Amino acid sequence: MTDNSLITAKTISYKINENKLFHNLSFELGEGCALLIKGKNGSGKSTLLRIILGITVPTKGNIYKAASIQICYLGHKNALKSYLTMRDNIDLMQLKNHKELNYYLDLLSLKKHLDVTVSSLSFGQQKKLALLRVFLNTSKLLILDEPFVGLDDATHEQLTNFLSNELIMGKGLIFTSHIPCEIKADSLVLIN
Repeated sequence: MTDNSLITAKTISYKINENKLFHNLSFELGEGCALLIKGKNGSGKSTLLRIILGITVPTKGNIYKAASIQICYLGHKNALKSYLTMRDNIDLMQLKNHKELNYYLDLLSLKKHLDVTVSSLSFGQQKKLALLRVFLNTSKLLILDEPFVGLDDATHEQLTNFLSNELIMGKGLIFTSHIPCEIKADSLVLIN
């Protein structure tokens, strides 16, 4: 790992039974850099993210992370409690005391839905609620699985601008997306 490296992957391989998802992947992500992981459905994009996070163990290879690195992760499932209100979910995410919460609630047009149960919200509104974790993060590395799915054009642009600014501030970004975006990123294409 170099001095400004956040993540280094060395010859990562993963297989399920005898089915190889990917083989001998190596990459390094430095501060202020983004990596877009691309590939067709079932190619192992989400699995690779889970390996980077340490949730899944690779079949072969190693992941090295900068010491004491904080990571903000948002999976392709929103990880919300659908039977609770938006306000209750914000409390569970420990965001209610964040100084910029009201700003992002207004920006994402969520404030009027605070007392609505999440199951009553549209998919796009649920996605915006989940994205509050990203907009209010204090981590050095963001790992996002399909963050643009379900977003309207305005929110897509807001998220793109936000992530681009995070990179300018020296944070790292690893994400998957089949939806085009204007984030300057190196690409890693998974082929199986």
